Amino acid sequence: MNIRHFLFLLFALVTLESCEDKLQFSPQDPVFKYVIEGIVQNETGSCKVTISQSKNFEDPNTFVGVSKAVVQIENKGVARVLSETSPGIYQDLDLKGVPGQTYKLKVKIGEQEFNAVSTMPKVVRFISFSLNAADYDPVRTEAKIAFKDPPGLGNYYWFQELINNKLQRRFKVVSDEFVDGQNISEYLVYENKTKDVTRNVMKGDKLIAEMHCIEAPVYIYLFSLSGADGSGEGLPASNPQGNISGGALGFFSAQTIERKTVVVP
Repeated sequence: MNIRHFLFLLFALVTLESCEDKLQFSPQDPVFKYVIEGIVQNETGSCKVTISQSKNFEDPNTFVGVSKAVVQIENKGVARVLSETSPGIYQDLDLKGVPGQTYKLKVKIGEQEFNAVSTMPKVVRFISFSLNAADYDPVRTEAKIAFKDPPGLGNYYWFQELINNKLQRRFKVVSDEFVDGQNISEYLVYENKTKDVTRNVMKGDKLIAEMHCIEAPVYIYLFSLSGADGSGEGLPASNPQGNISGGALGFFSAQTIERKTVVVP
């Protein structure tokens, strides 16, 4: 099945759970795998690779990092070794990605090696991020994003939201499968389904939207997490396969980033 048919069957637009939620296996799947999530962006200090292990279905969904891995990213024949800044988190604070260039990830954990390749897409302008009074509620807030998709199929977007600089679990991915070359408007939805009122969005809070231009394999990986039902409470129906070779789960994404901010009126 090619990507176009895959996306047609699954729809073009979807709200998903954040990839910050580490993968967990269903009860019938006894094999534990490494989970690698790597990002290179077009701004200095953004290069980060996290390594953990998949868990049993009933285990707490907390991050437990894998230490002492050798992690490197190569670009134009030059390889940079990332430093482990905390358990399972590897960074290069000087690396700045360039749109159109290709980056290669290599991770060695003991005798095992995992590899991935990603080419950073071109920047697509993030036009606006806004919040109307009618779309604000302390428990459920819907902020509007708008951008212009360039002509030509094959553009994919990943939107994340921060509230008062705290990254939220829910995110949205968008494909231009059915909206090629159009002006696109969507909503980033925050919903507090708990009884904890401290999690409500209050007037004066700062909302930040991050727009990432990503490649098709990363889009498919994030899209497949829709098994978590978008509620913030579910788990993927199966473990999505990304673009990491060697048997690890996860993804490696060279991506652009642009931010917009709005203060709750």
